[in-house]
Amino acid sequence: MILRHAAIYIGSRVFAAALNLFSVALFARLAGPETFGAYLLYLASAYIIYGFAIQWLRMSFFALYSADTSASIVGTFIRAVCLLVGVLVAIAALTVWAGVYSRDVVAGTIMPTIGLAVFETFYEIARARLKVELIGVAVLLRALLVPLGGAVAFALTGTATGLVAGVAAAHVLAAVPLIREGWSGIRAKYSAGIARQYLKYGSPLILAFGINAVGQSGDRLLLARLDSVGAVGPYGAVGDLIKQSLVVVSEAVAGSYMPHAKRAASGGDDAQTRAILTEAFRAYAFITAFGSAFILCFAPDVVRILFGAHYAEAAASLVPYFTLATALYVFRAFYFGQAIYFLESASAELYASTGTVVAGAITALLLIPSYGATGAALAMVAAQAAGCLIAALAARRWRAMPLPVLDFCGIAGAAIAAAFLADAADLLPLGYLTSMVLKFGVISLGACLIVKAYDIFGLGLWTQKLAVRKLAA
Repeated sequence: MILRHAAIYIGSRVFAAALNLFSVALFARLAGPETFGAYLLYLASAYIIYGFAIQWLRMSFFALYSADTSASIVGTFIRAVCLLVGVLVAIAALTVWAGVYSRDVVAGTIMPTIGLAVFETFYEIARARLKVELIGVAVLLRALLVPLGGAVAFALTGTATGLVAGVAAAHVLAAVPLIREGWSGIRAKYSAGIARQYLKYGSPLILAFGINAVGQSGDRLLLARLDSVGAVGPYGAVGDLIKQSLVVVSEAVAGSYMPHAKRAASGGDDAQTRAILTEAFRAYAFITAFGSAFILCFAPDVVRILFGAHYAEAAASLVPYFTLATALYVFRAFYFGQAIYFLESASAELYASTGTVVAGAITALLLIPSYGATGAALAMVAAQAAGCLIAALAARRWRAMPLPVLDFCGIAGAAIAAAFLADAADLLPLGYLTSMVLKFGVISLGACLIVKAYDIFGLGLWTQKLAVRKLAA
């Protein structure tokens, strides 16, 4: 079942990632660096607000979900989210009325926050119920609607606020299949007791996820403040390209492995829980190692094709830093960060998030004034390294997550060797296209060997069984 769920999650997420990259490229070319930078700042602010106000509740719901009491748990979850969104809208309206922020700034920030809240709320309900096919449909629908909605809205308004409004509307429309699945929960009774459980479990996460959101998006806000809004455009485009390449697949792994690990843990099967988590760790090691190899070889050329020459100039210096930072983030968020579901306390997430923000803020304040976007990227590396280290130490201290170091070294070593051989293709007297095909083939061959050797996603065992059946026939 895990292999089937992983295939559905990863298939839908990879296709969606390709469409998301198209969206980023389309918006960057349509809007230009200045307006695209403003659009990215709206999204960054929305993610921070969402992190403080709503994400803790979403994670609390998943941690406390039980099929035996699913109706009241889901009903309370939906009503609590609606209450929090209502409070956010009221606060936003007050800031406009008091003249603290302009109407465009508030609208540009609050609309994507609402869109995220709607989609992620019903996504989480479907994930808890293991409705993987429905989730795949919703993810693909969102990826299709985001470029369409954003492009139409920008064509009508020509502003960053219009662009972000189109993207927010796309999130709400994409959630319609998920809302139909969770409709029974909307009509379920509210339970004050379950609400108190959410608050008890999630109270450390309110600060933890909010601080974590600052750590993930604050670099863009600082870059705009200390450099310029125009600098955020190329910086954000390169960062989003690399994040789409690694994080989307990692989210799929978390969606396919972690619910099964949590179910095994709830049933008291520690051996099965550790076996599933070990498989997940190998999958993350594979994604980050070989994903980084592909990115370092091909990202500069992809940036030039997708975004144009102006953005390609930024890619040359930023790609290595973003690649390392994103790889660290994958382990910190999707592996060690998942320990909160297997511990009685969620405080480890708060410690890791605080370390992320402190390290990132100090480094950014020191480096951005002198080095601009490169300084911001270095600050992101420092932030993710600090957060990953703290999360790993906390998870290991409480023995929540296995750490197969030898497997990691073997997978990473193979990826480094494949990347080195691919890089050596530049020494051969080959044309550009032939050289690119050879590089892709070398890294792909290394990846296939590791999939077979370490049974990544269960594919090694599956291919072995398939070969045995064919030989027997």
